[in-house]
Amino acid sequence: MANTRAALTRLAPVLLVAFGLVMLLLATRSFVGSSGFAYDYQAYDAAARRLAAGQPLYPPGTAEAYNSGSYAGLYLYPPPPAVALMPLVAVAPPDAAAMAWLWLRLTALALGIAILPISALARAGTFATASISFPVWYDLNLGNTSVLLVALSAFIWRFQGRALGSVALAISGVLRYPFGIALIGWIAAKRWRAAAWAIGAGVVIAALTLPLVGLNGWLGYLAIVRGLGDVSSGPNNLSLATTAQAFGIPGPSAMWVFLQIGVALAATLFAARRRDPVTAVVVSLAATILFFPFFHPHYLVQLLIPAAFLAGRGQWWGLALPLLGWLPGELMPFAAIAGALLPLIPARWATLSGAAAFPGAAAEFGTGPTRP
Repeated sequence: MANTRAALTRLAPVLLVAFGLVMLLLATRSFVGSSGFAYDYQAYDAAARRLAAGQPLYPPGTAEAYNSGSYAGLYLYPPPPAVALMPLVAVAPPDAAAMAWLWLRLTALALGIAILPISALARAGTFATASISFPVWYDLNLGNTSVLLVALSAFIWRFQGRALGSVALAISGVLRYPFGIALIGWIAAKRWRAAAWAIGAGVVIAALTLPLVGLNGWLGYLAIVRGLGDVSSGPNNLSLATTAQAFGIPGPSAMWVFLQIGVALAATLFAARRRDPVTAVVVSLAATILFFPFFHPHYLVQLLIPAAFLAGRGQWWGLALPLLGWLPGELMPFAAIAGALLPLIPARWATLSGAAAFPGAAAEFGTGPTRP
């Protein structure tokens, strides 16, 4: 009996990973050539090609186009992502570059989950869950950066306190600046060295773009950000404000937006001050979804991080978090809130801890029980 159980324990991760690979390959095969395939990537690709051709990164009228609802082809990121894509667009035409971008992100997703500091079974369960998660499919189809941010989040988690984790946070911040809440968490926890590394890395990244975009490139980005209108209510922009509106709950939009951001801050600060560093960084990474006036459905890919954390300490029900992305849009803010708050549940509530199932995991990766 014991031998059978041990064999199943060894076999289960293999079966889960195989299932995940099959599902992701089937899903991505259906994406290629669809109407929405590489919709977001086309904007990144065009921006990188403008830079390569010596043209302005941000064409005139970008903010006005966004405010009028004309989103196709708009590049609204800071300069570093476009600079980073220049080698790819230099060797590949747009269609080939879009396919390369797809495979790059699939590889990053697998790598990110593979390095998560949890048991092999929990990693395999996370990967299998990712393969049937709507936000993952949505992001892979659009060609957005949410899947890459999950991979970077895995590096932040595993290597927090070391230079690599801080550099990963800096890169995440220039891709999606709500990741700054993780930096706030480090500062609140008085993790000065990690915070300093992240800030320094961010400055270096910005400086490396100057030869290509100049100071005017960064000023152009700031001008676009200032010129955007009410971003909390655009098409596919989700928030507690849009949820309240959908359900006819009274109150100004600003109140609901502040509540949403307040939940993210409160969870991050509480975890930073009252929980161990692992719990704190996972909560802050989950809170990035809420730390902005809106989020898109594919942002919920980030729920893979708290799901993996909960599964890693034996709270296997946490793997349901990424599947909440199948809910109607009006309910997705509650899924995001759950992702930020559920990791705060004490580990002693787990019925089977990852450390118990896989001896040595807690000692190696620091995933033992949190403080009450």
